Amino acid sequence: MALRGSLLEFELADIFQLIANDGKTGQLVLYEKDLEGFVIFFHGSIISAGTSDCNLQTILFKYIINHKRYSEQELNELLYLCQGEMRLFTQELVNKGYLSKDELSILARMSIEDLTCSLFFWENGRYRFDSLDKVDDYAAGGVKLSSDAVTMEAMRRIDEWKRINNTMSADTVFKRVRPIDPVQPGQTPSNPITDPAGYISSFVDGVASIADLCGLLFFTDYRIYETLFELWHANKIAPLKAPTPTRKIQPSSNAPAKSTIFFGPTIVSFVVAHCIVLILCGFGYFLHNGIFSKINLDRQWSKKVISEYYSERNLRIAALQFHSIVGAPPSGISQLINSGLIFSRDVSNNPPRVHTDLKKNPDSLEKK
Repeated sequence: MALRGSLLEFELADIFQLIANDGKTGQLVLYEKDLEGFVIFFHGSIISAGTSDCNLQTILFKYIINHKRYSEQELNELLYLCQGEMRLFTQELVNKGYLSKDELSILARMSIEDLTCSLFFWENGRYRFDSLDKVDDYAAGGVKLSSDAVTMEAMRRIDEWKRINNTMSADTVFKRVRPIDPVQPGQTPSNPITDPAGYISSFVDGVASIADLCGLLFFTDYRIYETLFELWHANKIAPLKAPTPTRKIQPSSNAPAKSTIFFGPTIVSFVVAHCIVLILCGFGYFLHNGIFSKINLDRQWSKKVISEYYSERNLRIAALQFHSIVGAPPSGISQLINSGLIFSRDVSNNPPRVHTDLKKNPDSLEKK
């Protein structure tokens, strides 16, 4: 059975939880404006993911061409022989020596996690899940990721991105705090698989912007941003700052004479101090009777809204599970409680909108 709806009504984390709990196998497709993304599930675990801008194939191409120095034509010919089948294509990459088995496994795991987490930044899109009997062709490197673990990582990245986005942009250019030591004979440069931070930092030259690095390196944009952010706070690199122009005022020989001061410094200080005290008193009164009062009211209202939100989310998940099992929407809240999909304590005293809609019209959830 296909599940579909809007991300405004049903969060992606809840969709992942439902798919994982039911051990579903199939494809979750998401749409936001002109973008399209997908996640492939096998018995509730994630085995592949991608977007219309980036997927595992494009990441492997970048890595093999830029780091391994193979030609794009070779890879295109191999992909054509494999008829675009990812499982067969990655096996041939290992068999023909383009990649080692460990390289493929690490690259696939890192890329699938990054691509799946990137979909959690989509807020206004739509989703559709279609059950599939067979998804072996999508598998690569034997990767199976826990849906719960990826969801937690995505939540962490969303919080971290707020800090990163406040201090860095695509135009930011970094320089090294200390010059990098040249590679000695017999040594090899940083390996992008085992030491991605060292590999990314080797491209920091005081000229290339973050956008340039994202276009050159095979890592996803978020991983590059996060790595540069961590290197910056570890004092290994620093952003370039444009010099601030300083205006020097030359003393003039015909400068006007200083005006006469009628009030002594003691009187001026006394007046200023009294003005500051009056301002502070007025500000304190405004805080006590205005802002703090409003904060208390907003806090009480927020508790009520959060309670209703979780109640509504629990009802939606239970209704979707009931429909998936029975093949028809529930007739009311009592049917969900009797079937053991939800407890009475999960429903708040003040019924949310979905609670009321479900009583009036059992099909209201499916129509949404």
